[in-house]
Amino acid sequence: MPASHSVISSSGIAAASSKGDIRTLQERLHELLSRLADVTDVVKNWSEAADDSVHYRTTSKLIKHLQDTIKAIQRVEGVVKTDDILRKSLQDCSIPLDLLELMDYGSGLNPDCFSRELLREALGQLAGLKRRKLALERLGAAVEAGLKKREIEEQASSSQEVQSKKKTGGAK
Repeated sequence: MPASHSVISSSGIAAASSKGDIRTLQERLHELLSRLADVTDVVKNWSEAADDSVHYRTTSKLIKHLQDTIKAIQRVEGVVKTDDILRKSLQDCSIPLDLLELMDYGSGLNPDCFSRELLREALGQLAGLKRRKLALERLGAAVEAGLKKREIEEQASSSQEVQSKKKTGGAK
């Protein structure tokens, strides 16, 4: 590895690059996020007016922002493609699907994914409680069987004692 490269780890994702490349990548990613936010704003604020001129202006604005977004993506690609170590590092890092789903909402957690995960967690806890209940029922049945067995053995031993006393008492 050249002296200008170093391995940087951020949240478990290792990226290798020079400080200048890292700064450039951060700037390009920031620019890309800004362009994506611009596109999102245009779509969110799309007018419901029936006037064709409003839709024409809004569509033109959206197309311009999409073109800017494409250029920003190409700039990020340019930085990643020029640094083999960074590209390999990004290809090797695994991003969990759950994280991508949670990020899939403009103003915070995706409510559908959050509720699904909450339901999955609740079902998992319920399954755990069912397993514990079953284990306690089995334990209770085993204890009850043990107590019955002990009671039977005590009755048998006490009846043997009574019989042995009768035999010893009757022999006197």
